[in-house]
Amino acid sequence: MGSNIKCRARKNKPAQKTMLLVVEGTTEKIYFERLKGLERYSSLKIRPDLPKHSNLRTLLDYAKEEQKSGAYDYVWLVFDRDVLLTQKLPKATLDLINNPDKLRGQGIEVADSMPCFEIWFLLHYVLPKQNYQNQDVLIKELCKYISSYCKKQEWLDKNDIYKLLKNNLNVALENAKLLRARNQDSYSGDYTMCNVDLLIDEIQNLGKK
Repeated sequence: MGSNIKCRARKNKPAQKTMLLVVEGTTEKIYFERLKGLERYSSLKIRPDLPKHSNLRTLLDYAKEEQKSGAYDYVWLVFDRDVLLTQKLPKATLDLINNPDKLRGQGIEVADSMPCFEIWFLLHYVLPKQNYQNQDVLIKELCKYISSYCKKQEWLDKNDIYKLLKNNLNVALENAKLLRARNQDSYSGDYTMCNVDLLIDEIQNLGKK
C-alpha cells in the first residue's frame, strides 16, 4: 500500500518547465547562472546560453531555431540595445528586435537593456538617469553602490553578483516599472531602458508553481 501512495505522489508531481536564455555577454550568463544556483527552483529548469558568435542576428537566429526544436517551454533573448548602434543588422532582424509583439508571436520573449545589462544592477539601488553616454559612464555610476564592481569575468567569477543584489530585488522590480512608465513619453531611441524585470517576474512566477 505504501508503494502505491508513492507512485501516486510521483504521478501527481507537476512537470518541470524548461527555459532557455540566449544571452549576449558573459555578465548576463554569470548573473543567471548564479540565480539558478541560489534559487534552485524545483518546477523550473533554467539554461543560460552564450553562443560562440554573439552578433545579434546570429543570437536571434539561434533563439528561433531552439524555439522551433520544441526542447524548451520558454525562450528569452537577453541583449544590450547599444549594439544596434554598432552592428550592421539586416532589416528583417531589426524589424523583429524592434517589434516584441511580433517576436512573441514566434515564441520568443525579449529582455533588453539600454545601454547595457548593468542598468538592471543599478535599478537595485536607484532610478537611473534619462541617458547614459555609454556603458563606461553607467558602470561608473554603478560603482557608487558596488564600489569594487568590474565587468571583467575575473571579478564576476569571484563575486556572486546575484547574491550581492538579491536583498534589493524588489526595489529593482519597482524601479524598472517606474523607468518603463517614464519612457512612455520619450521619443529618443537612446534613452535608458530595461526589460529584465519582465524575465525575472516570469522566472519567479514559474519557479513558485
